[in-house]
Amino acid sequence: MKNIMYIAPSLPVGGAEKFLIFLVNSLSKTATIQTVVSLSDNNILAKEIDPSIEMVSIPRKSKLSLDSLRSLRHLIDQKKPDIIFCLNFFSYFFLRIATLNLKLKPTIYISYHSTVHLTRKEDLLHKVYISMLRKNDVVVMVSQKQADYTAQHYKLNKNQVITILNGVNTDFWKLPGESFDKALLLQQYSIPAGSKVIILVAAFRAEKNHLGAVRALAKMHAAYNNKAYLLFVGHGLLMDEVKKKVSEAKMDEYIKFAGLQSDLRPFYWSSDLFTLTSTNVETFSVAALEAMSCGLPAVLTDIGGASEMIDPKINGLLTDTSDESIAAAWNKALSGSYSNETIHRYIDTNFGAEKMTTNYQKMMGI
Repeated sequence: MKNIMYIAPSLPVGGAEKFLIFLVNSLSKTATIQTVVSLSDNNILAKEIDPSIEMVSIPRKSKLSLDSLRSLRHLIDQKKPDIIFCLNFFSYFFLRIATLNLKLKPTIYISYHSTVHLTRKEDLLHKVYISMLRKNDVVVMVSQKQADYTAQHYKLNKNQVITILNGVNTDFWKLPGESFDKALLLQQYSIPAGSKVIILVAAFRAEKNHLGAVRALAKMHAAYNNKAYLLFVGHGLLMDEVKKKVSEAKMDEYIKFAGLQSDLRPFYWSSDLFTLTSTNVETFSVAALEAMSCGLPAVLTDIGGASEMIDPKINGLLTDTSDESIAAAWNKALSGSYSNETIHRYIDTNFGAEKMTTNYQKMMGI
């Protein structure tokens, strides 16, 4: 039984953050004490943390706010965790500065959810963060391809690297019941019954490449006369820019915006294909696993560990990041003969939550 503290930069709606909360909730019965710390006041997902688990917000006025550093140091000194689990490397960097010369020496794990970074600045920052690793600190990768790239690119000691694939709760992310009527949801977004629907669930950030998805849909319509619809679910700073481009491309009829949703399952059940058109950063998408567990085939750009979750004979296709390739892959997948039941079973067998949680329990000795 361990005392575990988790540190995250923030808890917005995102795959890495959803992973962290799921892990925390799953371990609530085996860890004596758990504390979740967010270094921000952007904590939309905090409401999903089990009420028995303490949540502490330490918002920062700047990247390395002295008040926030002192608060984290005091909290760690007070809680005396056996294990500190950092979500991504900025949390680790902040932790190391906050605990300089602190006698307490917990085991530190860094759960890393990026691969190739979007900018050179971010890449250089990670070289700084990783240079601070101590010999007993452990980096937990979420895909083998990510682990290979990161170890080579940042010259990591392979003895400090563990790979545990992401997983999802396949009892929750399940196939629709017989009474589910997809036409009712599609009607809300002016999508005619019987239409083919591609769903993209992601925050509107540059690396998610929503603009590429807009262009790819237009190309698929023109090249293959496949008048499928594209449903964006999510929110973010670039949402207005994407809406503007949709209007300029005269694709308003076929591209719909659903915003943030508290339950994605009806949206997956109402769609025919899940997609991610990311160009960077993507590592092992939790959203893709959730969608496939709901029975959807997926078309993913071959970024990070996408190739480790896609079997072309079972659950979808990989594509490069060009608009033409994405359009071709969508068109091919929409005409494929995938089995929803087989896709769900594939995710349950290979990426079920119990398998992932067991691997984390073994790693942390709980």
